[in-house]
Amino acid sequence: MNLSDLLNLIKAGESEHLEFKKSPGKDIQKVIIALANAEGGHILIGVDDDGTIVGTDIKKAMNIITNSLQSVIPSPKIFTNKFLIERKEVLVIEVKKSDVLCSMGGIAYIRIGAGIRPLSIQEVLVLSSELGTVDWDSAPTVPFKQAKKEYIKWFFDRMEETRGRKIDKKQWTRYLRSIGAVKEDKLTNAGVLFFTNGTEIIPWAKLRLIYMEENESVGSKEYAGPVWKIIEDAYADILRETGKTEVVISTRRKKVEEYPIRAIREGIINAIAHRNYMLQADVRVFLHANKLVLRNPGGLLPGVDLDDPEHVPRNPALCNLLFDAGFIERYGHGINMIRAEVKKKPWLKLDFDSRPHRFELKLIRNFDILLDQVDLEILKILAEPKKSGEISEVIGLSKPSVLFHVKKMIRFGFIKKVGKGPQTKYVAK
Repeated sequence: MNLSDLLNLIKAGESEHLEFKKSPGKDIQKVIIALANAEGGHILIGVDDDGTIVGTDIKKAMNIITNSLQSVIPSPKIFTNKFLIERKEVLVIEVKKSDVLCSMGGIAYIRIGAGIRPLSIQEVLVLSSELGTVDWDSAPTVPFKQAKKEYIKWFFDRMEETRGRKIDKKQWTRYLRSIGAVKEDKLTNAGVLFFTNGTEIIPWAKLRLIYMEENESVGSKEYAGPVWKIIEDAYADILRETGKTEVVISTRRKKVEEYPIRAIREGIINAIAHRNYMLQADVRVFLHANKLVLRNPGGLLPGVDLDDPEHVPRNPALCNLLFDAGFIERYGHGINMIRAEVKKKPWLKLDFDSRPHRFELKLIRNFDILLDQVDLEILKILAEPKKSGEISEVIGLSKPSVLFHVKKMIRFGFIKKVGKGPQTKYVAK
């Protein structure tokens, strides 16, 4: 941070991420804890509540802060910086977001707006789940006898079909224990979601499909039951609602797939598998005229990078069940697979929105960018099959450039390849 950054912070005023203090005071550790348990932020020592720079004794302030943090467990990560403004010293404390809940005397605090308050037990559990320090899905809940036998049979039949693994019926219960679906003769939360009509016990474990018109909801459909049935039913309906649409390109009519079906299915599975079930909200799919938005409760776990995603499951037992049943193809593969599928549809834009307690996947459609002028020129001359060299001569582009456009239109389904090797030709469908 430089002086200009500091002055801009002071000008912006106190907020959820910024606290002014004339001096450290007795509550400084509460402020640091609250910021660390939220999204991090800055504390400016030597600045009054109204933004007036009053200055502070840097050495004394540092001693107070260092001593006060000895009572915080675990110790939050902070960085300090010193500034001199109009001969007045200001201490800047940068507080990093913590990967685990910080507390003092057994009490954890959170930053809400410009205020601070202690967390309730429920909030501690929710935040611990967001940070990945609590495995909600492995906690035992209801007696194993509440599991539906037909669902258990479906699971082992499905595992044999998709994974080629056959488990002797006498070993079914032992196997369910080994993967976290059963513990202490009870179904865990993951077991409840898979082997009962889970939403009867966990009502917020539903999925809701919402139909949108100009950002207003015009209808919705709710999916309940075991999670595997929710995935299958919601996927089937979304597929029917999207499917293929007809576009007109240079007088040609062509049906194209609006959204990649594998990406939609993977998005639904990821939302179910990695959502935070401590948050009492359902997974939602918003179907707009030009975009599809999948929203699930719970942000990304600390350390998960969308640019280099790894398998860090919030619900490991549930992921085990989904993997055995063939829903998860390969651990850590989902995001990259979605990107690869969307890349095949140049009219689509993929966007992720990760924020506290919420994660969104957006597929935004724009057929206006489907084909450019060069593509249209190539289409016009391919009423009869032509080699790439012949196309190059007619439109005056190099063969590599021609092949770039031709391959794009093959992916779209507007052109097909005829023949092999040197005799390869291309023709409009």
